[in-house]
Amino acid sequence: MINTIPNNPDYDMPQDSFFKFCFLSHKDRLYTAKANLKCGELTTAFLNISKDKLPQLLEHTIQFNMFVDNAMAIKNNKVMTEFVDRIIELEKLLIDIPPYCYADINPDIEKQRAERMKRKSFYGKLYDTQSEEYAEYLKYKRIFSSIGIGLYVIYCCIEEISDKYFSRLDKRCESEYTLAWGAFNEYSTLTAELMNSIPYCNRLDISKAMDVSIGASGMRNPENENECIIVDTCEFHNPYDAIRYDFFKAVQHSCASIRCRNCGRFFHVSERYISIYCNEKSPQKPNRTCRQIGAKNKHKEKAENNPILYTYNKARSKYYQHFMRGNISEDEYTKIRRYLEEKRDLAIRGKTDSEGNLITSETLEQLFKKKALFEALDIGEKNG
Repeated sequence: MINTIPNNPDYDMPQDSFFKFCFLSHKDRLYTAKANLKCGELTTAFLNISKDKLPQLLEHTIQFNMFVDNAMAIKNNKVMTEFVDRIIELEKLLIDIPPYCYADINPDIEKQRAERMKRKSFYGKLYDTQSEEYAEYLKYKRIFSSIGIGLYVIYCCIEEISDKYFSRLDKRCESEYTLAWGAFNEYSTLTAELMNSIPYCNRLDISKAMDVSIGASGMRNPENENECIIVDTCEFHNPYDAIRYDFFKAVQHSCASIRCRNCGRFFHVSERYISIYCNEKSPQKPNRTCRQIGAKNKHKEKAENNPILYTYNKARSKYYQHFMRGNISEDEYTKIRRYLEEKRDLAIRGKTDSEGNLITSETLEQLFKKKALFEALDIGEKNG
């Protein structure tokens, strides 16, 4: 099977597996067998996985550890069958989540590979610690004893960094992101809490050194077929280090994952300006984006905190209701709306009235009362 990256059919990617999968890295891009991603988009997709997926994966990993500790002193058909079946269940959970969903992993091949361990010709050699079979068994045992724990821990850490540190930045650049990450390392107690609360977390090796082998290769530029580029060939040996690599590459290129203040989903931010709303469809109003909803909410919040705008909006809503009920004509409502806007703008600019008094929100309240307004515009009934 020829594995290619999008727009580069001539570049062969090595066959991926749960133990070893390859991504290519160039500047702010990550190329996989299935997608061309901006750095940070892999992390964003990982943070947006189904809420029940990671806890389920974590529980399966903990149960796998308990089984390995309590039932594998003797390697027979019953024990090895359950060992393999638990691995296959974990693989089913993993195949659809980042980073594995972007790799070219064939679940049928992976299942067949694991099921070889059920054969007596395989497990009969596990008492020889120098055998190839023992090395294969040990490889499965090591990765599936930590895989759900590692993904859960890295998810919690990046979530806290994003929510408590990145979200407070006034400026989005590599320097500010790095300082925020440093503050997390210095002040956060999350990692220690996770290590103390999650069973078998001590078996997880999340250190400063990632388990990734990096080489170099040339390929055609996906953005310009007439150019060739040198890419880093990154061979990852576990999923959580692939997420870590993408996360830090995103920081390096001044982009990161931020939680949308409207829908709660994470979104990839590459703009220098502070954006707190994503551009996806809003759950409340699918015909509008969260960014559009956010802009409206921001305007509303600003108006509520500004007594002049609050008074203006209250009056405009009041007279719009009069118009909708037929109490005033369309022409009269148009005159009223223009009058309200004119007085609002004078108050915002700090202007004075004809007697030299500053126009304030209190002044507007008097001017916008029905009797005073109707007399000023010579419309409708003058009473009320």
